[in-house]
Amino acid sequence: MKSLLTFDTLITPKFIKFFFYVGVFFCMLTGFGTFISILLGCINGAQMSGSSSAMGAILGLILGVIAGTIVTLVGIVLARVSSELTLVIFMIRDELAWQRENTTKSSLS
Repeated sequence: MKSLLTFDTLITPKFIKFFFYVGVFFCMLTGFGTFISILLGCINGAQMSGSSSAMGAILGLILGVIAGTIVTLVGIVLARVSSELTLVIFMIRDELAWQRENTTKSSLS
């Protein structure tokens, strides 16, 4: 408990995978929201212009699937990259701490 209160032990690396999965979940929700908003926007636009709402639905379906997929994939890649960068920072910290301990021990001998 003492190491936790004095920040000798870092707990963030243990939570990185959890945060990544939460980010993936929100990316999927955002992609689905993008799909729905484009689909409804195209249907409403077709109805407002007096065109067939079936044509607007087809156009919205195509554009929504493409845009929703792109938003989801880009979000997942960015979540992965940010998770990996965070882990790299902690790995660098661990490596520097290891080098500091070994350098101090070898110089004292």
